[in-house]
Amino acid sequence: MQNNFTHPQAPVGLQVMVNRISTSSLSAATRKHSFIVNDIPADISVSTDEHMLATVFGSLLNTVITHTENCCIRISAKLFGKVVLVNLKESHQLNGQAFRGSLRQIQQLAEKIGGAVSVSHVQAKETTIIFSFVNNLPLAA
Repeated sequence: MQNNFTHPQAPVGLQVMVNRISTSSLSAATRKHSFIVNDIPADISVSTDEHMLATVFGSLLNTVITHTENCCIRISAKLFGKVVLVNLKESHQLNGQAFRGSLRQIQQLAEKIGGAVSVSHVQAKETTIIFSFVNNLPLAA
């Protein structure tokens, strides 16, 4: 079995990809009286399977939208060496139990690109979903 994350792909602007997915999810968020803020810096590029990356992120975003209402969904990202952390924070009350039930399939997809999904929930304050994966771009010298 071949792992997609071991073979570098063409670089993808993470902010642009997230904008594209967020725009396609906007009507669902609006129906739930929520909005999406993309705080990902424009200079973050990643090299991994773009289709799988978009599938995992899109699934996470749509699951958050499905299990929230009246909230701000804030998306940010940071690089730590070759690891990318994409954070989705929601500012209201995510239905944590129902959301966690939806994560199994998303976690399996994330693992196909060497990624992982974790959840941090602060009762009545916010939930942060962290999607981490290996960036196959060479590190800057």
